[in-house]
Amino acid sequence: MNHPQTPGVGQAGAPDQIPTLTQDMVLDQVPQAVTLALDARAAEKRALMDLSEELVQNLRPEIERLTSDLVQRTLQGLWDKRARTYLDT
Repeated sequence: MNHPQTPGVGQAGAPDQIPTLTQDMVLDQVPQAVTLALDARAAEKRALMDLSEELVQNLRPEIERLTSDLVQRTLQGLWDKRARTYLDT
């Protein structure tokens, strides 16, 4: 059965030409195109994780400020509640 070729894609990119990877396959038997694709995916993941780290670092001062405000408001609320308890007795 012949599959129509997608314009710009050679025969090596046809679905019936994609090898099946098995546990028995050694690394040097993996086609170079698959290795390159996996390397590209790994690089893309590293870049995304680096961006994540950069965003967290840039947000750290704001996160610390919000956390500090939350803790102070919570403790102030507890103190106010405790003060009301003493006034009611």
